Amino acid sequence: MWLVTVISVALVGQTVGLQNTAVLILARGGSKGVRLKNFQTVGGISLVGRSILNARNAYLEDITVSTDHPLIALEALKYNARILIRSYITATDWAPSIWGVEEFIETRPDVTVVVLLQVTSPLLKAKHLNLALKKLHFPKAFDCIFSVTRSYKLRWTFRNETMYPVNFNVQKRPRRQDWSGDFIETGSFYIARRKLIESGYLQNNK
Repeated sequence: MWLVTVISVALVGQTVGLQNTAVLILARGGSKGVRLKNFQTVGGISLVGRSILNARNAYLEDITVSTDHPLIALEALKYNARILIRSYITATDWAPSIWGVEEFIETRPDVTVVVLLQVTSPLLKAKHLNLALKKLHFPKAFDCIFSVTRSYKLRWTFRNETMYPVNFNVQKRPRRQDWSGDFIETGSFYIARRKLIESGYLQNNK
C-alpha cells in the first residue's frame, strides 16, 4: 500500500481539504502523430515534467504517471512522481481515457478524487487548478469539474448534403453581447469523484 500524502491549502479565503485527492497523468508511449509525444520538451522541460510541476505548484503532491514506456517512466521518476505500469489495453490508441483512470483507482482504494491532467496542455496555470478544486467543494459539492473556454462562434453542421445551424436560429442571429456563448472543452484537466469514475464517466451535469 502506498503512503497517502494528506495536505490542505487555503484557496481564496476557503480551506479545501486535499486528503485522498490524487493527480493522474496518462502518458502512453505509442503516439502515432508525434513519436513519444509525451516525452517532447517545451522550454527545455518535458511535457510530462511540466504536468508534474503544474500539479506541485497547485499544492498537489500525490502524483502518478501512468505509462507503458520506460523513458516516460524514468522522466516521471526524475520529478519524484509515482509510476503506474499501464496495461496494454488502456495504452492503445483506441482506448478512452476513462479506462486508464479506472485502472488507476483500482490500485488506489484510498483515493476519492482524481485530478486528470493532460500532458498536451503544458501552459496550464496552478491558479486554475486551485480554483477548480475550490469549486469542487464550495459552495456545494459537485461530482466533477473540467476546463472549458467560452466561444461566441456560430457553428454549422453538414448533414445529408445540407448545412444546418447548430447553436443559433438563422432567423434570429444573436449579437455577441446578447448571448452567453458556448463552452468548449479545452482538455486541460478533468477532476472527478471516485463514485462518478466507477460508474464509467469523468463528467456529468452535477
